[in-house]
Amino acid sequence: MKASPADIDILSGLIPFNGCNEDELIVLADHAWVMNERRGYVLAELGSTDEWDYYLLKGVLHLVSGDGKVLDIRAGTEAARHPVAHLQPRKYTIRAQTPVQFLRVQKALLTSLKYAPSRQVCMLVEDDEHHGLSVHPLYTEIYDDLVNDRLVLPSLPDIAVRIRHLIDREEASVQQIAKLVQTDLAISAKLMKIANGALYHGLRPVDSCQQAISRLGLESTRNLVVGFVLRNLFKEKIHNALLTRHAQQLWAHSVEVGAIAQVLAEVTPGMSPDEALLIGLLHDIGELVILSYAENYRELAEDRAALEQIIAELKGELGGIILREWDFSEAFVTAAQEAEKWSRDPAPEADYCDIAIVAQLHSFMGTARMQGLPQLGEVPAFCKIAHGELTPEMSVRLLDQAKEQISEVRHLLMG
Repeated sequence: MKASPADIDILSGLIPFNGCNEDELIVLADHAWVMNERRGYVLAELGSTDEWDYYLLKGVLHLVSGDGKVLDIRAGTEAARHPVAHLQPRKYTIRAQTPVQFLRVQKALLTSLKYAPSRQVCMLVEDDEHHGLSVHPLYTEIYDDLVNDRLVLPSLPDIAVRIRHLIDREEASVQQIAKLVQTDLAISAKLMKIANGALYHGLRPVDSCQQAISRLGLESTRNLVVGFVLRNLFKEKIHNALLTRHAQQLWAHSVEVGAIAQVLAEVTPGMSPDEALLIGLLHDIGELVILSYAENYRELAEDRAALEQIIAELKGELGGIILREWDFSEAFVTAAQEAEKWSRDPAPEADYCDIAIVAQLHSFMGTARMQGLPQLGEVPAFCKIAHGELTPEMSVRLLDQAKEQISEVRHLLMG
């Protein structure tokens, strides 16, 4: 690959460099290179991480997402003034459709310069009428806050944080946990209801929070408490009526995926059903951040297609950031980032992200959301559930047999 230094005339026509003064452009020009490559050359692979941003100067780039969506970017268009598929890990494979000339610049340099990225940073959205690309300021606001480390993240409620930390200390006793749980009467009552529910049919009823925690176990208690407070988080963060309905639907989907994931984990060696439930509840947490930002854009509440596109572009990365901030393990982070990568296949053994992928497909069955998605048997994750011993038909029967358990989870977390 032959590279030549960029000049400031090229940079000044690109976004966000058009917001720089001449001195900043001179600095940038020393750290940006113009490249020429043949047709078929791959600038970046889907899912990869690197230190570069790319701008198209000549030719056509072909972008393919993980779900097969295809976008073309042509030099000289408005879209070519913006960095190409800049989110990382990469959301697209970027391939030269023709011989191309492009600019390569270090991402770190953009952050280090003392300016905020232009409010014109674009989002790649396919426009059905013009087959082009459009922009939305919501995407720009979130992206700007992300790269400038001022992203507004939700906080995990205090009781969930304290219980998680206490239970993670090996010396924590059931009595200590019960004392803390009882500071929230609603959570205490829910734990007792679960301990007396269908899963423990035939056992003597418990009549105290401490007995309930003893029956459930500390790990289950920790995960259930997080699940209970998440429901309130989804309700309290959003105030716009249309976005509130969207948040309610999101929570209902998360509960459904969590309940199904719990059942799938029960038949998959090495998987904890309680952990799988919580991973299902949290796999779309990044979407909550987007909805909270969207409250400042009233028109977007009524434009479901535009909102869904922004969500699809950003929720995985945002979800990973939130869960790391909340000190969840990498299994949770991976599920948030990759639970809709249907062809994902990193290892022969199942992990929690595989469970979340299969649980999502089950939750979509019989709905419009299944349109365009692969069937269960076509997904690598499905072949790892229960050591690959399930057929799609057997999997459906398994969930049908567990419908009482799934219904109880729905009732407890939705009520």
